[in-house]
Amino acid sequence: MARQQAIPSTTLDIHADPNSVQAAFLRRAMSALERIAANMPTKTLIDALSAPTDAGSLAQLLSRSDILGPAVTDLDPLVPALARNVEHRQQLLKIAGGVLSAEEAGQALSITRQAVDKRRRSGAMLAVREGSDWRYPACQFGEGEVLAGIADVVRGFAPAGPWATLDFLLAPDTVLGGRSPLDVLRAGEPEAVLRLIRANETDGFA
Repeated sequence: MARQQAIPSTTLDIHADPNSVQAAFLRRAMSALERIAANMPTKTLIDALSAPTDAGSLAQLLSRSDILGPAVTDLDPLVPALARNVEHRQQLLKIAGGVLSAEEAGQALSITRQAVDKRRRSGAMLAVREGSDWRYPACQFGEGEVLAGIADVVRGFAPAGPWATLDFLLAPDTVLGGRSPLDVLRAGEPEAVLRLIRANETDGFA
C-alpha cells in the first residue's frame, strides 16, 4: 500500500534558519492555505480531509475552482487544473493498491534493488515519479513476478509517460468487455492487451 513517508528532520528544523528557501516557501504556502481555508465551506474541508494522503487533501481542496473564487484563479488560473491532475494521480495510486519502493519491489521479486532499477530502465516494469524517487505500482506484481504483458504496456506507452501508462492499465475498456487491461493481464490474456495497444498506436495515440 502507499506509504506515508516520515518528514525528514531537516524539514522539521527549517525554522532554525528563517532565511532559508524552505522557510520562505512554507511562509508563502501557509499564507495561501490560510486564506483559502478561511473561505471554504466546512463540508468542503471535511471532504478534503477524507483523502488518504496529505497531498490528496491539498489537491482536492485546490481543485475546487467553483469555491476558490477569482481571488486565486484570476492570479493563477492553472491552479485548479494542476490540482485536479495531482488528485487524479492520487486516485490512480489508490486503485493500483499503492506503490512499493525499489527495495520493497526487490523483496517482492526476490531480486536486488539494482536489478529492479535495471528492469525499470529497460521498460520491463512500471514506475512513477514521487518527488525524486521512483515508485512501483503494486498492481503489476503477481506471485513473485511481474504480470506477463506489463512490459508490453510500459514500452507501448513509453512516449506518453508512466502516469498515462498507469491510467491506461487501470481504465475499463469496451474493447475488453468492460474490463481494464490490468484485469485482462491478471486473467492471463496478454495478447488481448497487446492488440489494444497496437490499435491505439494505429489511431495515432501513444
